[in-house]
Amino acid sequence: MKKTLLLLAFSLLLFVNVNAQHGDFDLDFNDLWGFERPVIEASYGLSKTYLSGFTNSFENTSLIDLKLGYSSEISKHTKKWRKRYSGNTYNKYHFGYLTVGAYSSDIDFRDKTTGSLPLSMWRFGLGKKEGYPIKAGNVSILPFNSNTLMWSRLDMKQFPDSSNMTDLSTILLYNQTFRLGSTFEGGVDVHFTNMLSVSLQYERSNIYQRYLFWKGAGSMVIEEIGSGMIDYFVKQILRNKPVAGSIVNFVLKNAYYYGFYQLRTQEMNWPFGGEPALNFNTFKLGFGFTF
Repeated sequence: MKKTLLLLAFSLLLFVNVNAQHGDFDLDFNDLWGFERPVIEASYGLSKTYLSGFTNSFENTSLIDLKLGYSSEISKHTKKWRKRYSGNTYNKYHFGYLTVGAYSSDIDFRDKTTGSLPLSMWRFGLGKKEGYPIKAGNVSILPFNSNTLMWSRLDMKQFPDSSNMTDLSTILLYNQTFRLGSTFEGGVDVHFTNMLSVSLQYERSNIYQRYLFWKGAGSMVIEEIGSGMIDYFVKQILRNKPVAGSIVNFVLKNAYYYGFYQLRTQEMNWPFGGEPALNFNTFKLGFGFTF
């Protein structure tokens, strides 16, 4: 229980964004938590499931996902500093949410592969989504990335043949038990009105066999340090070129998280070792409603 409480407290700290630049300490709770406009996002996606070292194959699955939370869009006024910056204004979008979703082979319309293993999995968690909007007339384009910490429960409908005890014992570690996981997501939202948006998204979700607090926390700290370095670099671009900064942020953040999650595919606590993670790669179409 103590480890669980420590994990939850540590995870909440990782979702807090505190920026310190040029000696200015900026702590804006509206920016941190986004308690401004209620948002509902729903998405449907096509997934591939992979587990390193697992010799059996999984059936294709589809994902239905729902996010509920609050968003804010904060105007940042950059300061002229030693005449190096133009003092532009740019906006930062933040969406903090609770999410619930389900993968299932039953709702996937793609052809089934003979001998593959069907599955379903429920998940729920807490996440944040961020980006810098680009205005194009009456339309707002948001290149974004998001991160979610979640719990998942796998339900296997069939199991590997008993002759393959390695695969069987591995999948039993996940089956019908709650496991901790994390997700990163990159995509583009197109806001046609203040209320309606449509998005294309790629999501990578890693589910862990077990969780060792100190190794897992160390891996998360390293991940956040790298993300913070990208944030600092991008803010220097945003000072002069807000549109370019939005695009650079999208490319660097999502490339960084993809690489980090790829390393965790083999070692869940990378760089501190660990077992391979069960992962889902999903391409999604989503719709958002902001009130």
